[in-house]
Amino acid sequence: MKLIPALRATAAALVLGATLPASAAFYVDDTTDAPTFNRALADFSGLSGVGTDVAYDVFSFSVGADGLYTIRSFAEGLRAGDPWDQFLFLYSGSFDPSAPLLNGLAANDDFNATIGRSGFDVALMTGVAYYLVTTGFANDDAGRFLNVVRGPGDILPVVPEPGTYALLAMGLLGVALAVRRRGQAQEL
Repeated sequence: MKLIPALRATAAALVLGATLPASAAFYVDDTTDAPTFNRALADFSGLSGVGTDVAYDVFSFSVGADGLYTIRSFAEGLRAGDPWDQFLFLYSGSFDPSAPLLNGLAANDDFNATIGRSGFDVALMTGVAYYLVTTGFANDDAGRFLNVVRGPGDILPVVPEPGTYALLAMGLLGVALAVRRRGQAQEL
């Protein structure tokens, strides 16, 4: 994923046909050959019957100020006017692809009834990790996309908590010890 800072907001404004506030982030990525899951319905009331094995991409972020944020996604088609049918989800606190009904905050399939466009306006708070999931409507919907997140505060990357680093360190230490023991056993 290529994250482009707010310094390039002018380019995004041209894409969107509007001016962006100073606090905005946009990125381009691709769901082709990405991990898959059974996506939720737009209201998080159940799992989809057509998006049962659909590719997805996750962008994790937090915000620098409480307020209303605009989130939009634009699918890229094989040729102009022929985008793939993407679906956009926002999760609060955590995202688990094996439990896509948990922590759902907002979702949209066709923004303004336009295939290849998804988005919503949503109130976000500081101190909360958000997970923007870009996926397809049906199992064969995948491709490149541009996502824009803008609002009153900076869009910040989610940094793992210290406990996560401690667990990672313990796991790596365990692997190193196992490799060392295996090497010593082979020498005997």
